[in-house]
Amino acid sequence: MNAPAEILASIGGADNVENLTHCATRLRFQLHDNSGIDEKQVESIPGVMGAVSQSGNRYQVVIGGAVESVYNDIMALPEMKEGGSATGTQKSGSNADVKSAAKEKGPRGRFTWLDSFFDFLGDSFRPILGSLLGASLIITFMALMGTLGVIGNWADPRTELSPTWQFINLCWRCVFYFLPLMVAYNASKKLGADPWIGFAVMAVVMLPGFTSLGQYATHLTFAGSEINVVRLFGGHLPLTIFDYGSQVFPPLLMAAVLGPLYKLLKKIISPNVQLIFVPFLSMLIMIPLTAFLIGPLGVYAGAGLANGLKAVNDFSPFIFAILIPMLYPFMVPLGLHWPLNAIMLLNIQTLGFDFIQGPMGAWNFACFGATAGVLFLSVRDRDVTMRQTATGALAAGLLGGISEPSLYGIHLRFKRIYPRILVGCFLGGLVQGIGGGLTTNAFVFTSLLTIPAFSNIPLYAISIAVAFFSSMLLVVFFDYRTADERAEAAKVRATEDADQAAEEARKASAEAHKAELRADDAEARADQAEQRAATTTVAAERAAQVATAVAPARTALAPNAVTQIASPVAGYVVPLDKVPDPVFAKGTVGLGVGIDPTGDTITSPGDGKIIVAQDTGHAFGIKLDNGIELLIHVGIDTVNLGGTGFDVHVARGDRVTTGDVLVRFDRKVIESAGYSMITPVLVTNPRKFASVTQAPATLSSALVAPGDTIITVTAKPPKDGAAAAPGTPPAPAHRSAAQAVAAGDSKAGASASTEAPGSSVGGASVGGAAAGGSPAPGSTVPGVSAHGDAQASPQDTGTADGAAAVSPTADGARRAATTAGAADSSGSAAASGAAPGSALVAGAVTEIGSPVAGRVVALSDVPDPVFSKGIVGLGVGIDPTGDTITSPGDGKIIVAQDTGHAFGIKLDNGIELLIHVGIDTVNLGGTGFDVHVARGDRVTTGDVLVRFDRKVIESAGYSMITPVLVTNPRKFASVTQAAQGAVTPGEGIITVTAKQ
Repeated sequence: MNAPAEILASIGGADNVENLTHCATRLRFQLHDNSGIDEKQVESIPGVMGAVSQSGNRYQVVIGGAVESVYNDIMALPEMKEGGSATGTQKSGSNADVKSAAKEKGPRGRFTWLDSFFDFLGDSFRPILGSLLGASLIITFMALMGTLGVIGNWADPRTELSPTWQFINLCWRCVFYFLPLMVAYNASKKLGADPWIGFAVMAVVMLPGFTSLGQYATHLTFAGSEINVVRLFGGHLPLTIFDYGSQVFPPLLMAAVLGPLYKLLKKIISPNVQLIFVPFLSMLIMIPLTAFLIGPLGVYAGAGLANGLKAVNDFSPFIFAILIPMLYPFMVPLGLHWPLNAIMLLNIQTLGFDFIQGPMGAWNFACFGATAGVLFLSVRDRDVTMRQTATGALAAGLLGGISEPSLYGIHLRFKRIYPRILVGCFLGGLVQGIGGGLTTNAFVFTSLLTIPAFSNIPLYAISIAVAFFSSMLLVVFFDYRTADERAEAAKVRATEDADQAAEEARKASAEAHKAELRADDAEARADQAEQRAATTTVAAERAAQVATAVAPARTALAPNAVTQIASPVAGYVVPLDKVPDPVFAKGTVGLGVGIDPTGDTITSPGDGKIIVAQDTGHAFGIKLDNGIELLIHVGIDTVNLGGTGFDVHVARGDRVTTGDVLVRFDRKVIESAGYSMITPVLVTNPRKFASVTQAPATLSSALVAPGDTIITVTAKPPKDGAAAAPGTPPAPAHRSAAQAVAAGDSKAGASASTEAPGSSVGGASVGGAAAGGSPAPGSTVPGVSAHGDAQASPQDTGTADGAAAVSPTADGARRAATTAGAADSSGSAAASGAAPGSALVAGAVTEIGSPVAGRVVALSDVPDPVFSKGIVGLGVGIDPTGDTITSPGDGKIIVAQDTGHAFGIKLDNGIELLIHVGIDTVNLGGTGFDVHVARGDRVTTGDVLVRFDRKVIESAGYSMITPVLVTNPRKFASVTQAAQGAVTPGEGIITVTAKQ
């Protein structure tokens, strides 16, 4: 189960969720019941920094910067997509819907109204934090330029700036000037009103024309302040003229009235005309109400709060500098800091500076210092989960000035941290108080990047350093855990150390055992050397005798032969282009048909050998004796079931005959999981034939029984117009696991080749030289093994155990005869069938170079189980730093997808390679790839295969890790990783050792 699914399960499942939203760092659940949630279970989930239960069945899960992707993953879960929960409310409904449902239930908690109030404030500001953070960094840049003397006092409107600097100044001023519009939009949306109506109402009082009415105003004194009043409608209504730029209290009050009004109008106005009259009447009422009453009240309310705090600061900056950082640790968890943010903005708009942000910085850096202490201890104690949590929280704090990941992810979970933070808050505030306090000319997030924005940079830097390091050192020296928690952590470390020591001891014992076995094996080989040398002459004589013997027939490949392939299961025939998977439907994997089964048993459609048999039971490859290679893929994407619902009856390497059971499946299990049962039956080596078509009989009657013909395979005509004659046509190219995965079917793990029922029509194939003809390339001489022993040999080229074949030609027989005295001291014969320098020569060690610059990744760490489990082949992954894939050796391209994502190379030394560029990149359809080779091309070391655009691939969400795999590992004694870390093209990454 992945993290999003675990989170959903831990809070009671989808049926317990009324609504889910998220802020900058937290998932915000509205639940039916949050009383039974195990908080420790939630916090133990990887990626979760903390959890907070609130009144009113609210529940928050702290994620950090990755919250949006986790939210999207949760919303994409099947159980969330189903829609209604147990009570019928929509999980993806608006906050207003949830609020309405909550009201219908009555009071849900003692402090529900308080939670709702601060949720309203938070959701009014939270969506615009990004723009505020961006503007604050521009402000910091301006402040730094002012400090260095590059420009004048940029915050003083009387300062003349050059046009260039005026433009840069506008880049941050726009955010704060239009802040009332942003707040009006968010606040109206939060309360269930049309957010654009709230936007429009607030925009009226921000128009230049509204401000220009001041030329007709008279000056009055109200509450000790000078105000401008214009009398409208015959002098009966006084309109107070303010500059509403950067004001936040007026839009909040406006939205608080608009929300209930909007809902009332929707109740009393017919749905047929709501689209016209609800917006009209809302604006008709709210625009004058805001201009005449709500706007001035908001200005006065904000000014009153700001003046109250200013009075405290004016009375004693020393007390204020200590009071604010000591209060913030308790205000932030409750959401009480949002009103202070509004007052900071108001101070800058009215006073030209703010005096709250400096003391607030002492709190932030005390918080970040405690997080740094926790990070230090987690690294020392090898606590991986806490190290990840603390690293993300510290980065968010120091670079972004965001304290919530630290607060919810760590501090509120361990009660011993808060006293250490308060010490840092006090000392940081004390330094600022002694220094006379701090101000700033702009609203900024208190991070390392915004230090230049404060009036006394050295004082501010010293105060936050004192706050940071005092909290950090207190946590490091006195820990943040109780004695029991430390003892539990120590126990976990001791267990891990013991496991590691045991693993090392096991490896050492295994190596010693291997060394002993190698010594015994060497002695045994020495004893057998003489026997093999003596039998070589006899074997050579037998080779000469069978040089003209008949080899196993590959009748489907005989010129003009027509072969019928039988259905492996009862069902309805589906044309290939109707199969619901584009990889199959486009013929990328092979040609054939689909079967929508009515039965539950897959049988072999002919005699042959199983070359692919997935443990999951979803796919089988058969190499039929007649030369046809088949893939039978049971259902679409059924690899995701992990074997559930499948009963596999065969294994790779097994011999099968027509009608043998390959697998039985449970249709209900597969379909209940949402997967299609349509089963592609494909010829995966169609280029060996003239045509592969759907059997004509199935066009009129689609229902077939096992054994009924479903595919017709027609062989190519004789070359150069010659008549078909006995003789062996070219043996079919082995379609390896590389070819299927290259075709995009990583779900199958490897491309399969399967045999027809054996009802081949056409000339018989012979393995020896008939009438002076040449034998089939690579055909095996019966009775001669790779070592020349007299024994029965397998019928197909390259047996599963990797034995090499001896050429059956007369010349080959003569060469075999010369090996009578060629056995070396270990008893290996020269009749191995491998070319000089080949990787197949007994005992040969071959190194494979990297096809691209990058970092080596162990195969087990490749993020695709088909690759990481070695199903396709053995090797390594490469996380590329370059953008060009080159050939690691001389050979022939046997797979080159048009999409550019995968290449198969049969090297001249006998090694077969798959290079798969990225994971699941077949889905890009070739976008971002520039292919330089085609199937059948000869390549040499360093030839370019493909160039790719990493940005295109990664922006589509795909991993760039590139598996480089030996796909015929059973022909060798071992295939191992040869390098770690960074490598360059051509540098050895895989070591291949031949069998003795």
